[in-house]
Parts: sequence; structure tokens; C-alpha cells
Amino acid sequence: MISLNKGSTIILVAVRLKSKRLKNKALLPIMRKPLIHVLYNRLLTVRNSKKIVLCTSTNKQDDPIYHFAKKNNILCVRGSELNVISRFLKAAKLHKAKNVVRVTGDNPLTDPKMIDKMILNHKKNNSDYTYCDQIPNGTRSEVISTKALEFCLKNVRYPNNSEYMTWMLNRPDIYKVNIIKIRNKKIKYPNLNFTVDNKNEYLNIVRIFKHFNSNDFSLEELIKYVISNKKYLKDYKLKKSKGMHSINIKYKFEK
Repeated sequence: MISLNKGSTIILVAVRLKSKRLKNKALLPIMRKPLIHVLYNRLLTVRNSKKIVLCTSTNKQDDPIYHFAKKNNILCVRGSELNVISRFLKAAKLHKAKNVVRVTGDNPLTDPKMIDKMILNHKKNNSDYTYCDQIPNGTRSEVISTKALEFCLKNVRYPNNSEYMTWMLNRPDIYKVNIIKIRNKKIKYPNLNFTVDNKNEYLNIVRIFKHFNSNDFSLEELIKYVISNKKYLKDYKLKKSKGMHSINIKYKFEK
């Protein structure tokens, strides 16, 4: 197992504008602000990490992300288009972080309270990789040690597949994996989906923010609204995702 040096934790938001199903989704408006700004504002309430960095690519297509960050005094690091791990490591080393929280830029409802809980648990247990898959899709995040990222980048066969970092790191045979279990039944809804991958999902998220007319609502309040509104509940059901059979996420030392 990789030993973890306890230290500072920063939040890294992986965000790009390349999307076949929903063009420029990170900049689409929610409550008169770009989606990525709504997410950033929610992350500001995280107590156990005081630094948020947007991690985008050096591709010209992602220039608007950089300009948005610069205009709003938000930290931004640019790196490899496909190798997300190298992009994260660049940011982690630049800001001297021992651990990073991985957040996806198309998830404006990422839960800050769960991030706080995971950071504390991650450090307490000296973990390499910490996650929780019992809350809704689109509200989740992950905590990863910088050393685990370094080991992964060095040993994974195809680092350009590191968009699928979750599958690369959820390996108890290689890393010290820490799974957060949920006791609060009011937020234990893994079959709900609040991510933004297409136009319908974007409109579903807009509906939520329109209902609350605020960015200051809890995961419990969010779920209560959705499950009590049967007219729209089907819109937030998680669809089955495609398998990982065609993606090579194996390590060099595996047959």
C-alpha cells in the first residue's frame, strides 16, 4: 500500500468545453450565472479545504474557461487534454497539496458537506482514495492522495484514459481505499441522478434551482423536493451506464 503524508487538501474541478451531447455545458446559465460558477460558489462552503482550482486543457477550445476564471479571480491550471491525472498532478504540485478532492465540472449540485466529511475521514484513516457511492449521482466527489495519483500515472497502461479515474483508483489490491457509508436514510439515494450530460438533464437542474431560487440548499432538501414531486421524479432516475469493457484501465504490471 502507498503511505499517505497528511497535509493540505485542495479541490480540483475537472472542466472542459468539449461535449458532443451538450455543447459548452460548463458555461450554460443557471440562475443568471454560468454552471461552473454555480458549482464554484457551492464549493466555497467547504470548510476543510480553502483552495479551489479549475483544471482545464491547453486546447484553444477551452480558452473561455481560462478567461472566465481570470475574470472572476478563480484559480485555473491548464494541462493535458486527455491525461486528466497529469493535469491534476500539475495543479497539486503547483499548490503543494498532499491530497486533492476530485470534482467534475458538469455537476453543479456536488455536495460540500460530503466533501468535508470525506476529507476528515480520508486523513483520519490515512487513505489513498476515499469515495461515497450511496448519495445521488452528480452530487458525489472523491478524495485522492497526491502520492496515489503519482503512482497511478506512472503505472497505468493508458493514462489518456484517466477520464475514468474512478475505476483506476478504486483498487483495494493496489491502494488503501476508503468507502464512506451513509447512515442518514434521507440522503441515501444512489439511484437518483443530478449530473448534466445532455439538454434534458440540464433543464432538470435548472428546474431545481428555479424551485429553490437560491444556491443555498442542502442535499437532504434537494432529495426531499425531487422524491415528493412525482410528476418529475422519473426525470431524475439514474439510467444504466455502459460497461467499461472497451476502456483499458489496467496497470502495467497486470496481465
